[in-house]
Amino acid sequence: MVPDVKLQQLRYFVLVADLKSYHAAAERASRTQPAISLAIRELEHKLGESLFEKGNKAELTPFGKHCYPQAKALLEHYARAVDQMSMAAERRTGQVALACVPSFASQVLPDILQRFVATYPEIRISVEDDTAEHVHQRVLHRHVDFGVASMWNLDPNLSFEPLLKDAMGLVCRRDHRLAAASQPLDWRDIADETLITNGTVRLLDGTPAREVMDRAHLSVSNMISLHALLRAGIGVTVLPRMAVDEADPDLCFVPLDQPLVQREIGLLAARRYSLSPAARALYDATLEAARSNADTPPATDH
Repeated sequence: MVPDVKLQQLRYFVLVADLKSYHAAAERASRTQPAISLAIRELEHKLGESLFEKGNKAELTPFGKHCYPQAKALLEHYARAVDQMSMAAERRTGQVALACVPSFASQVLPDILQRFVATYPEIRISVEDDTAEHVHQRVLHRHVDFGVASMWNLDPNLSFEPLLKDAMGLVCRRDHRLAAASQPLDWRDIADETLITNGTVRLLDGTPAREVMDRAHLSVSNMISLHALLRAGIGVTVLPRMAVDEADPDLCFVPLDQPLVQREIGLLAARRYSLSPAARALYDATLEAARSNADTPPATDH
């Protein structure tokens, strides 16, 4: 049976052995000498052997010499373990896995991560970009700590913290006839176009806009492939505004109205499980950044 040895007893044993004095050990530990002596006697009793020779020199016995390096190594390991736990609790170390929709990953996340990495340089971060449906599944199955996506179907197993709203619109080549529209387009304006659907069109469910997109004969879920088809002039599609870079030389976004359809992007997390301190830090930083942007008035041209 393993003896019930207390960590404090091992500390006093190593301290006396290092300082070669019960008196000096008592001063270093801010304890009385009798308290140090009692702790070591209890330790010797539990181990069944004397650790120090009888007398006043605090000289280790052969058994004490055998135990000393093991006790010191155990104390050092304990100190390292506690330090690692403390660093994790203080968000000075750890790792975070995040899944988000591609538009958020490319348009919003870089600025958030730039500030986060500057504040928490030792936290390791992995980012996956995928469709909203796959982000949901990654969070539900705990393959990632949390996600950023739209949530069109309420799931009792997921919490949803809104971040921003993003309007749907036409995405086409810059030389397309509708690209120069000075006013938001009506959904009927695109009814006769060669339409390409994608994973975001489910946001149109329950609106007249869905009837228009149901006429499409092409469907592409991967954004890279979808953009390639658009650049080739094969057709047009409907996407949230953030899904198109304003600086894209080939593609442009044209607002669609009547009806105005918006997606709401938010933070997704599993309700039954807590986030690690590192994940909570990034979660809070993402939420704070979204709220800061919402409080900032849009720039105006003069």
